[in-house]
Amino acid sequence: MICHIQIVAIIGLMSRCIAWPDDPVPRLPIKHLREVIGQRFLGNESHVEHFKLLERAPTFILIGARNAIYNISLHDLTEIADQRIQWSSSIAHWELCNLKGASEDDCQNYVRVFGRQGPDKFLACGTNAYKPQCKQFVLKNGVHVGGKESDGLGLCPCAPQHNSTAVFAGGQLYAATFADFSGGEPLIHRKKIRTDRADLNQLNGPNFVSSFAYGDYVFFFYRETAVEYMNCGKAVYSRVARVCQHDKGGPHAFNDRWTSFLKARLNCSVPGEYPFYFNEIQSMSDVTEGFYAGRHDQLIYGVFTTPVNSIGGSAVCAFSMSSVLEVFQGAFKEQETINSNWLRVLPEKVPEPRPGACVNDSRTLPDITVNFVKTHPLMDDAVQSFFALPVITKVSFNYRFTRVAIDPQVKALDGRTYDILYIGTDDGRVLKALNTKAPDSLSEVGQIIVSDSQVLRYGQAVKDLQVVHLAGEASKLVVIADSEIRAVPLHHCDSPAVNSCVTCVALQDPHCAWDATTDLCVAVPTKLHANDASKTLFQDIINGKHKGCGYEEASQHHPYNTQLSL
Repeated sequence: MICHIQIVAIIGLMSRCIAWPDDPVPRLPIKHLREVIGQRFLGNESHVEHFKLLERAPTFILIGARNAIYNISLHDLTEIADQRIQWSSSIAHWELCNLKGASEDDCQNYVRVFGRQGPDKFLACGTNAYKPQCKQFVLKNGVHVGGKESDGLGLCPCAPQHNSTAVFAGGQLYAATFADFSGGEPLIHRKKIRTDRADLNQLNGPNFVSSFAYGDYVFFFYRETAVEYMNCGKAVYSRVARVCQHDKGGPHAFNDRWTSFLKARLNCSVPGEYPFYFNEIQSMSDVTEGFYAGRHDQLIYGVFTTPVNSIGGSAVCAFSMSSVLEVFQGAFKEQETINSNWLRVLPEKVPEPRPGACVNDSRTLPDITVNFVKTHPLMDDAVQSFFALPVITKVSFNYRFTRVAIDPQVKALDGRTYDILYIGTDDGRVLKALNTKAPDSLSEVGQIIVSDSQVLRYGQAVKDLQVVHLAGEASKLVVIADSEIRAVPLHHCDSPAVNSCVTCVALQDPHCAWDATTDLCVAVPTKLHANDASKTLFQDIINGKHKGCGYEEASQHHPYNTQLSL
């Protein structure tokens, strides 16, 4: 097997004249971004809360925290009165945790997992002083009352720092986490069914980042040490794994094991003879639906980075859900002996019924099918990025991307629609970005970073992002960190730095246009069609230039050399 390293990849790109995407320069750098007035939530400021978004509803969010679940209004980020749930570890569990040598902060109950079982009933799980526990809560007389408790091991992490994910689907909780105190036994689990213990072909040192239900399946996204690369050394690959919601386990000795667990590599890379890979997935967006180059599709956007000991690079790649589904219908990958290369399994070697497929009763599957999927969980093909290139790439020694949220299909004045990306970083920034070529091309990318805003205190990582549209209110972005939640504007059309036609149009922001009647950069309704827009509004998303601005102004007002504190 031929082993390629990143240095070879870069040399190959240069020698073959493969075009590395230009590192996009932010149109509007903002050193200290103002928050929406009064819209900030801090929780208990005496300690780190480790905020975790549990549920997003139309007008509120539920936030898991240290010994509490907060109900936060999306109107103003205030806590809804009498809706807080206090849930601490018992004295016995707290004392046992201390005896094990954990700190006082670790020996708390950090709520990490949530499943809505009805309008007035839900299941929550917390770390519970390193002894995970789940509890049902029921709304009675306007107050949530705790009910039945159960062991949370295998459903909830032991500590808030552990990378885990969970999703509630079809009345059941699916979790990807660790089943031991040290974090050494990873598993993807649903009641009575799990991945195999100590089977590196299934899970090999994973870091779980996201999950969601889609159709008959539940998908999990994570990064792990790649078994197929082991003959060349050690590398981390990004994965998407899939299980069937109706999987009942296998026959006989396999009755507590998945019969539908399959996984595939996610390819986020700059192509070339030696592709440059962003191998380490950090997060994944929800499914976004829209039209791209005239084609209707459902996309997911993922944040990927290079390893921490290599060139500091981050990227956002888009993937089509149809491509994800297609890969799982393709060929399997196998290693015949421990010293063999990993190769595609020939079609005649695949038993019938097809391993990993969803069936009415998996307990009736023949042993040959169940044995095959146990030893061949890896698909041969990788899921390729939708636009053939990352939507955004950024090389930086100062920060890396952490999260991405999408404002989908925002309509520009010319009628084209764009997915607006809000990208969080590990040093408290939020980048607003878009692909200007998405309405016209599936093979080219126009990378634009509209703004780069320092939202949080420097060094405070963005843990989650939510785009919020409420009737009768200005839209906003909710930024979640470990101990702080802020609301900030979705756009900066009214920034003092955007004070001319040229600088306004150069933002290439579908939210903004230059109003020639008032000589102001204004926010525009994003549902206007081209023939409805006033002739006095100037906007050009593709090129960032408009003839209505004139050309003399361009040399006097350079749109990219602004450093502003607001």
